[in-house]
Amino acid sequence: MLKAALFLDRDGTLIEDVGYLSDIEDIHYIPGIFDILRQLQKSYTLFVVSNQVGIARGFLSHIQVDEVNRHIDSVFHQQGIHIQQWFVCPHDREAECSCMKPAPGFLLRAADEHKLDLSRSFVIGDHPHDPATAEATGAFGLYVLSGHGMKHLEELPQEQLVFHDLPAAGEWILEHPNPKTDLETEVSRGAAALQAGRLTVFPTETVYGLGANALNPDAVAMIFEAKQRPLHDPLIVHVASIQQVTTLVEHIPQKAVHLMETFWPGPLTLVLPKSSRVPDIITGGNQTVAIRMPANPLALQLISTAGVPVAAPSANLFGRTSPTTAQHVKNQLSGSYAALIDGGTCRVGVESTVLSLTGETPVILREGGLAREDIEEAIGTVKSRGEDGEAKYDGPGMLPDHYAPTTPLRLVNDIEQYMSSPRVGKLCFQSRPKKECFPQAADRDKTTRILSPRGDVREAAINLYHRMQELDAMGLDLIVAEFAPDHGLGRAVNDRLKKASQKT
Repeated sequence: MLKAALFLDRDGTLIEDVGYLSDIEDIHYIPGIFDILRQLQKSYTLFVVSNQVGIARGFLSHIQVDEVNRHIDSVFHQQGIHIQQWFVCPHDREAECSCMKPAPGFLLRAADEHKLDLSRSFVIGDHPHDPATAEATGAFGLYVLSGHGMKHLEELPQEQLVFHDLPAAGEWILEHPNPKTDLETEVSRGAAALQAGRLTVFPTETVYGLGANALNPDAVAMIFEAKQRPLHDPLIVHVASIQQVTTLVEHIPQKAVHLMETFWPGPLTLVLPKSSRVPDIITGGNQTVAIRMPANPLALQLISTAGVPVAAPSANLFGRTSPTTAQHVKNQLSGSYAALIDGGTCRVGVESTVLSLTGETPVILREGGLAREDIEEAIGTVKSRGEDGEAKYDGPGMLPDHYAPTTPLRLVNDIEQYMSSPRVGKLCFQSRPKKECFPQAADRDKTTRILSPRGDVREAAINLYHRMQELDAMGLDLIVAEFAPDHGLGRAVNDRLKKASQKT
């Protein structure tokens, strides 16, 4: 019988990407890779496939690359990990060779020499060429956000599964050995649960949602029970088509039509006058309903298969940190839902922007995954909640204390003074110039996490809840955090940090 294989990128996937690597002293392993590789090799033959363009460009020699690979291989051997073969492409892209990813040359060669079934195999890497290589051979590609993963995220199609790192991707493989079939099964089970009046956890591009049939008040009540959420806090209704919207609202203003055409599917929730078809339990007694169309293909497939709009807040206990992975959900709500669809890591990382269109001027009720600047470019001036003195909670996620870890979180102006405190978690916006802190390097700085090493607010949003949950799991006395720049998605990051600190 042909064997299944796992093809791994090197820089950014197994080890931190430091550029043209020639010195073994600069090798730093992604935390957690040894344990997961030991588990994976029980079912998969392991290969490493890397593009080393530094050789063609004169920055590296074949000997240097080989020495680095042999050193990593020896460390793996000491850890009980066997790499069947190391493949290195030394060419520049202009050479148009058959071995540089996304060309499938090395995978096809490995399949021939080692009797592999590529249809049961996986490719993991931090560049879009890694999943593209998988697609070219019939394998299944997984994308990781370590290394250059964040930099190239926008280049990926929405259907591409992404994960924070190799350990997370590896755990997913262990639970989804037949990935396409397994995902289809999870979606089918989730849709059946919704139709039966039960709860389904599903991924969106923002955070994981805890969903119920929006037209079934009894099912929706189970959301409030599972989350321990107050009934006056409205829910968002998720749809898969504009036709579903028309059944939920009295009318759709022209500005709403333009916003839907521009930003849907995507991280924008629109608050509109509700129709009588929408149960009051969803709206918290308001005469408006919050609606959005998620961009995650699994979410859209779930809603379409179920054939009903889906009411869904974030899949966490009320007031606690929102989940951006399936494991985050399991940690807080295990046993509270009938089905769960594991779609990897959420790409936006913070909840949707909530925009009310019930007045003359649109009002942002909650900052989120779509920047204010983008909205204003589409429809002109919008106001923020509170500019007119109105403080009514007529939208989801607007209560003053939200998103908090169990560990007290405090916002500080000078986070440097806490760097030497071992019982205090540090949540930094970006790397410090004097003391470089790598986001995955928990072995070197266990209580510090960086939202964006390169100072990018979108990257910070993607990492926010994941880094908060990592620090929260350490059993520390306190977490201190600093603000992100207050523009674009930085506003959403700061909004979440402010609300998370209210419980301190």
